[in-house]
Amino acid sequence: MNTTPVTSPASNALAGWLATAETRATQKNEPAWALAKRSHAAAVASSLAFPARDEELWRRTDFGGLPLDSLEPFAAVTPARNIDDLPVLLLTRLAGEGANTALVAQTDSEVVYEQTHPTLVKQGVIVCSMDRAIREHADKVQALLGSLIATDYDRWTAVGEALRQGGAFVWVPKGVHAEIPVRLMQFLSGAGRLAAPRTVIAVGDGGSVTVVDELLSENAEGASMYLGGTELFVGQGAKLTFASLQDWSRNVYHYGNGRAQLAKDSELQWIQVMVGGRMSKTNIWFNLDGEGANAFVHGFMFGDSRQHFHLHTLQRHLKPNCTSDLLIKGCLKDKARSVYQGLIQVAEGAQKTNAYQANRNLLLSDQARADSIPGLEILANDVRCTHGATLGHVDSEHLFYLMARGLPRVEAERLVVEAFFEPVLERIPLESLREQLREEIERKIG
Repeated sequence: MNTTPVTSPASNALAGWLATAETRATQKNEPAWALAKRSHAAAVASSLAFPARDEELWRRTDFGGLPLDSLEPFAAVTPARNIDDLPVLLLTRLAGEGANTALVAQTDSEVVYEQTHPTLVKQGVIVCSMDRAIREHADKVQALLGSLIATDYDRWTAVGEALRQGGAFVWVPKGVHAEIPVRLMQFLSGAGRLAAPRTVIAVGDGGSVTVVDELLSENAEGASMYLGGTELFVGQGAKLTFASLQDWSRNVYHYGNGRAQLAKDSELQWIQVMVGGRMSKTNIWFNLDGEGANAFVHGFMFGDSRQHFHLHTLQRHLKPNCTSDLLIKGCLKDKARSVYQGLIQVAEGAQKTNAYQANRNLLLSDQARADSIPGLEILANDVRCTHGATLGHVDSEHLFYLMARGLPRVEAERLVVEAFFEPVLERIPLESLREQLREEIERKIG
């Protein structure tokens, strides 16, 4: 880890942001415990330098082109009086279902609209902004916020925690099966925006819920940035289905950390989709910390032009008799690039572990590039752990078969790519979102 801070216009801008964030939090009457977390993160951020290319997890991804001093993390936004006041892009994604869902919507640095659902209220489920949770549900959120994402993981992480603006809190009581899905939406309204939300989702023992987190933005010429953090807690015998759908416009730099803690006999279904943005770096870790826990992770990346996607996963088996199954697919055209780095980690004593990790890549041009770096770190002797990666172009025989039956080449290629992605698409919990992603895939294919 690079611990030597660098003096530059970007670093000077950062110092100003950190001071302003603390001042604004004080003005908003943020409680002392939350201010202390923010102050600690600011001190850590100031003591570190930004990640360098000589660090293994940053060797293939470089945020050096991001004009940090051009970003505004405190842009003024107008709250939405009702759901119809949300940006058109968000309303389109809600597809007329806005009134029948629990929703937390954020524009740039602020949550502008939040609603729960009468059914969830009766069940005791809490869905609200992180700011509201800190003020009104400190007894539930204080011990969870920041407990899985280490502040000193790197400088970007510390900066995101110090700037923390918006995000959501979802709380499902013990034994409750939430009957209504929860939608979380982050929207960047143009160039020069910086958002740093923190989200916590906690499912009590024996409970269940489905949460969909969507990241969207307007097309713009100048750069914007997202610095997000999401922490998931799945109680004993509980089930959480969580979908993260990243569909930024091409001006956005994305840095995100996701962490999940799984208790005994719990189940996590995590769907990770990355199709937008200019450059994305996402780290997701899964702590299987209770015997019999299960994590099923499926996702895909689809890049075109010069898009760059970097996904780092860590399957941490900490207790015996746990299962993790991960499949990440990548499809690239033009000069796009993807990097997948994955590690299965089995702790001493985590016997009877069953872990699988696969990365499959499909290239649609000779200039696209996919790097796949799977790995194993095993300290137990009675386990079954496998990993693998594949890389290839569209099978010419498949194209010939389809074209011989009258399909144009583009249409034949579209069918092959859709079939490649379908195992992941069918796991996305809302039909309207599945169709919208299929349309995005068609658009990228051309």
